[in-house]
Amino acid sequence: MSYFLEHLVKNKLHKEISWGFIAKGTALLLYLLLNIYLARTLSVEKFGTWSFLFSILTIILLLSWSGINISTNRYIAKYNKTKELNNILKSSIKLRIIFSMGFAIIFLLIHKPLALLIGRPEFIPLFLLSIPLILFSGFVEYLKQVFMGLHRIKYNFIINFLEFGLKLLFVILFLNFSLELFNIVNAFVIATFITSLIGFYLLYKKFYIKTKNYKQKDFTKEILKYSIPMFFISIGFLITTEIDILMLGLLAADIEVGIYAIAKQIITKLPHIAMAVGMGTMPIFAKLNKDNKEKLRNTFYKLLKINALIFSLITIGIISFSWFFIPLIFGVGYSASVLPLQILTVYMISFSFSIFLSSFLDYRGLAKKRAINMSFSMVLNIVLNFILIPQYGAVGAAIATSISYLPYVILNWLEVRKVLN
Repeated sequence: MSYFLEHLVKNKLHKEISWGFIAKGTALLLYLLLNIYLARTLSVEKFGTWSFLFSILTIILLLSWSGINISTNRYIAKYNKTKELNNILKSSIKLRIIFSMGFAIIFLLIHKPLALLIGRPEFIPLFLLSIPLILFSGFVEYLKQVFMGLHRIKYNFIINFLEFGLKLLFVILFLNFSLELFNIVNAFVIATFITSLIGFYLLYKKFYIKTKNYKQKDFTKEILKYSIPMFFISIGFLITTEIDILMLGLLAADIEVGIYAIAKQIITKLPHIAMAVGMGTMPIFAKLNKDNKEKLRNTFYKLLKINALIFSLITIGIISFSWFFIPLIFGVGYSASVLPLQILTVYMISFSFSIFLSSFLDYRGLAKKRAINMSFSMVLNIVLNFILIPQYGAVGAAIATSISYLPYVILNWLEVRKVLN
């Protein structure tokens, strides 16, 4: 019987890892196609303007998620296949609606002063058009985390395919009329709206259990409480992933932003390979105990070894061939992106390991630990970008980002070792 159960678990992990690769591989491919199309269709400078605008929107979006999505993931993984699942879904959806609506209203009130503050009054109508994006993107990311927590990555794939596929489709359609940035924003709004509608339909149809006599319990406080450290981690994540582009937009020309954005978008999406593996494996660590600790420890170390091999090969490929592929794919105007891309491989490797380390700490209820660890990288990132960008532009941003992320990964690794040992 125990052999049968062990075999069943292994098959489940293999299945979910496979779906994880399909989900993240599809998202990566469609995302790259989207940005290749934008880079080749827009000028380098205009692509830089779009990258700066989208970096600001990304910051707003991540703040609006407020840690609710990741906190929901943890509680769903913990109570998956129990009678409490309905209660978790009800409580988390309520929180998601409240926070998404709240941030949409806040952005409506501050969008004009924000545009004037950063010296971009031309962003005012674009910010206004982006308000529905705050609402629908929050729902889309919520659905991704829910399906991960349920350990049903097939549905995560559906959400990724719809989101990025529809963004690409509508961007191509709308930019054929004119190359204005508001067409890109409108394409993103419509794509996330359709994706969220289909996603909630699937969640209700496939996972909402219709039982007459189950005890209703409100998990709002528990989810909200755990979302607080996740929110601070989100702020740290913003600084480590978006502050470089934001500071480039403020301290350098838009052409530098365009050059750097190509490198950064490639580097931040390649760790989706690690995410694919993590999606199919990391939820099992939510139920780590004395009986399975040795087995799960060996599994975790094996995941790290596989990750090291994969990203070593990717790094060698980038350093060896990026000089050829960047101009070929994106255009000769982006040849200057090669050096920042090569420097950012340090960040890419760190980020790939961080996916496993961060997920482990989250599923073990240790988000506060990594929130503290993130603070060191946050400060270092801002300081280094402020020093290096004015003199070295995109190259300076790449150096700052790569160096500043290392302390976070090292400190998280030490925390994980404490638990496993």
